[in-house]
Amino acid sequence: MTPQTGEAEFEQSLRTDVLLAPMTTLGVGGRAQFFADASRVDAMIAGVQWARSQALPLFVLGGGSNIVIADGGFPGLVLRVSLRGMITRVEGRRAVVTVAAGEDWDGFVAACVARNWAGVECLSGIPGRVGATPIQNVGAYGQETSETLVSLKALNLETGRLEEISAAECEFGYRTSRFKAGGRDRFIITNVTYQLKVNGSPAIRYAELKHYIAEHGGATPTLEDVREAVLTLRRRKAMVIDSQDPDSRSVGSFFVNPVVSREEFEEVNRRAARSTTGADSMPAFPTTDDRVKLSAAWLIERAGVKRGYAHGGVGTSTKHALAIVNRGGATAREVIELKNLIQSRVMEMFGVTLTPEPVFVGFET
Repeated sequence: MTPQTGEAEFEQSLRTDVLLAPMTTLGVGGRAQFFADASRVDAMIAGVQWARSQALPLFVLGGGSNIVIADGGFPGLVLRVSLRGMITRVEGRRAVVTVAAGEDWDGFVAACVARNWAGVECLSGIPGRVGATPIQNVGAYGQETSETLVSLKALNLETGRLEEISAAECEFGYRTSRFKAGGRDRFIITNVTYQLKVNGSPAIRYAELKHYIAEHGGATPTLEDVREAVLTLRRRKAMVIDSQDPDSRSVGSFFVNPVVSREEFEEVNRRAARSTTGADSMPAFPTTDDRVKLSAAWLIERAGVKRGYAHGGVGTSTKHALAIVNRGGATAREVIELKNLIQSRVMEMFGVTLTPEPVFVGFET
């Protein structure tokens, strides 16, 4: 494959004035000045080089499941990474799988479960593409991407070279990594390698999942049982994309569950005790570093923003207060207004800062 091949593919896919809202799960946002799809690494590199040659800002788009795009759109090149392919290598009890960044995440999880490879079953139903999962160390129901990720390859935008980055170098934390923090505009992930357990047991650690499995899964649940349980629980909260469920038109969880020190927890707990009844005590989950994780959804509802709260064309889901949904004809401005309202009410009542999960694209900083 020659450089000209990548340049030709990029040039053929390059379009102007492209509406971005339909490419996102939230369904809001304006137009990209320029847009291109890259199904090959060299086409992706050609797109990056073209944007630089035109002195244009660059935004890399995946599945559009964790972004809020401004009503004014993006004044530069939106480059969608659509790399495909999966290479597997089984070594005894280990399955090493390298997955292209543009592959559908849940499709990858389903394929692993079908092969009875354990390690990602609790991450079923999460929308988006594989390349996005390491960025915020995607996790759900007691499992995180970082548990099975071995390494990834990424284009270093500063050097123009592809680099292999080990799991240790990813600097994973709770819903974060080096790619979400200082490295957000430095790397474009091209593939990710995971190590899974052949015929391994499913991870059943999360209390809600344990309870569901105890009632429905039997004594020895399979990986498929756990996947179906997770999908059922997520659907109850409208956290699985479903065209028939208006509550699923969202970015999923809009805020990260806050993690606070023990001292901060005691203060939040005192505030909560003054505003809630004993039967409605604040949920809290100790972490391994002697801190405490709080429930953002609980804080939001007790701060007065209930499920089904409406604000113009947006609102909170009728199934889960943590999701901001497009009720029809929503604007990004309304999303930001509701975000700000929720944050201010939680801060006023509990003294807790809620951090948004999605990336905000095209907004003035």
